[in-house]
Amino acid sequence: MKRSVIISSCVGGGPMERLARELNARGVTARVGAPLGPAEWRDRMSAGRGGRLRGRLQALLGTPLQALRDAFREDAVLVPTTNPFFLPAFLVATRFLHGRPVVPLVYDLYPDALEAGGVASSTGLLAQIASASNRFTFRNADAVVFIGHGMGEHARARYGAPRRWAVLETGADANELDPVALAGPPETELERFIDGKLVISYVGNAGHVHDVETLAAAVPALLDRRPSAAVAIVIAASGPGAERLRAALGHLAAVRIVPPLADRDWARLLVRTHISIATLKPAANRTSIPSKALSAMGAGAAILAIAPGDSDLAALVTRHQCGWLVAPGDVEGAVAAITDALDRPTDMLAPRRRAARAAVVEHYDLKVLAARWERLLADAARREAPDPVFDAAQRALDLVVASTALLGVGPVLALGAIATRLTAGAPVLFRQERPGQHGRPFAMKKFRSMRDPKAHETGPEFDAVRLTGVGKFMRATSIDELPTLLSVLAGDMSLVGPRPLLMRYLPRYTAEQHRRHEVRPGVTGWAQVNGRNALSWEEKFAHDVWYVEHRSLLLDLRILMKTVAKVLFRDGVSQEGHATMPEFMGSPTAEPSRVPPAPGRPGGAPPGHRPSPPIDVSVEVA
Repeated sequence: MKRSVIISSCVGGGPMERLARELNARGVTARVGAPLGPAEWRDRMSAGRGGRLRGRLQALLGTPLQALRDAFREDAVLVPTTNPFFLPAFLVATRFLHGRPVVPLVYDLYPDALEAGGVASSTGLLAQIASASNRFTFRNADAVVFIGHGMGEHARARYGAPRRWAVLETGADANELDPVALAGPPETELERFIDGKLVISYVGNAGHVHDVETLAAAVPALLDRRPSAAVAIVIAASGPGAERLRAALGHLAAVRIVPPLADRDWARLLVRTHISIATLKPAANRTSIPSKALSAMGAGAAILAIAPGDSDLAALVTRHQCGWLVAPGDVEGAVAAITDALDRPTDMLAPRRRAARAAVVEHYDLKVLAARWERLLADAARREAPDPVFDAAQRALDLVVASTALLGVGPVLALGAIATRLTAGAPVLFRQERPGQHGRPFAMKKFRSMRDPKAHETGPEFDAVRLTGVGKFMRATSIDELPTLLSVLAGDMSLVGPRPLLMRYLPRYTAEQHRRHEVRPGVTGWAQVNGRNALSWEEKFAHDVWYVEHRSLLLDLRILMKTVAKVLFRDGVSQEGHATMPEFMGSPTAEPSRVPPAPGRPGGAPPGHRPSPPIDVSVEVA
């Protein structure tokens, strides 16, 4: 894949940083763009309500600005996460400016997660904005990635199915969490505290969608039931739930509550964990799947999932038989699961730990997931999705510039018509049916630049002889193209796009070359400002497809300015030795495409359509 990949989020590090690392290992240039590093985020989230507010404001304002700056600076596939929730919609909406493919990663589904956590009402303004944002994003993104099957089903049912979508779990780095590699004597006070005990941990975010209430009630109940058990409970979390857990459990001798850990300390805790707890509230069954579960599984920890039975978290645990599933609010069930592990570690705990590690190595290791990501991103890089925002912006530019230009060059049009009539005869305008967007035919008009052929002038080798002096001047200055502005006003063409060629070329294109018809043809284009007739057909078509995949309003303006410069300096107009391009007969090393027919016209040509004489073909192809 030629494009790089930028994963945009409010915070660096974590699963996204690990995914970027694996993509780089596969030869895909990838990085994470974030205004805050993981250490900065941990500090802010551990600094009380005020610190969390400042951190979130910085992320809210800084993330979209950095993502947009990255989009302008780098030819990349953009992978915005839903942190903050509006980031995917923002990058899709601004695609008409930056021209980059956008593949949102739905890490948490908003407003659903806010509704599930009781933070927002489904009828509130914030929820309405987030819902509209989802519908817009799903409809217009180049692809959408969900981290769970249940989440994906729910999102598609509520907001509409994206054009292209995939379920790709957050995964874990099995090497980073290798229990053998991270074994050894304790290195920190926390590790000394847990050494030799059955370790139960809750690691990661404790937000509004997480059922910390059941956990807060289960821990004292467990310790009351087994007061002499060698158990260590570690909570290394951030968020509002972490404060509630600290208030409920902080006084217990068997419990340690610490801020989120740096990566190495986090990994060393997980490989020493026997049971890792992940929770979801009942209403959060389809809005999120805690990534902490996959990380813990990769470290060989069994999972105690306090979650609804129809959630992705529940499906993960039951599918791989790697832990216990307890309904939210079932304190007794949570205590019973842990006591079973205490009483029968060989039968109840060890098999689940082995199954957890094996599931990650086989299914959820980032090396496995990175290969699937690479395939999806390569498809998305082709940018085949419709772009209505760009289409509307380009159409507005076309109307303003074309109408203004026609008013301004009226005298030039009149002089061109007179000069053409005197030197090339009637009619003044050359009219020919050309394929437009999706191969739909339209009548293109240009000033004639060649006189009528004599009886013996039946091939393109006579083009230079038939090209009049006025015609040569009009071609060099592109005055012959001015009547095409009428086609721009009519909506058949755009100011910028691949040049419209001939109907009979349609079945000669390869599938890749035919992509030039995904957009409206243009008066000028990327090929015209990068060699024009000095290019081979294959080079021209490669430029055309490049434009299709990179189209943006800023690129259009750049092409228009380069076109003006080319006209003023008469640069790159004709192929050496030719007044026009030779006829395109198909690329010699590729199979012709199975070109979809234009609507109502089998094979892309009208019924009874007769090919234009060769002399006319070569006359006006640019």
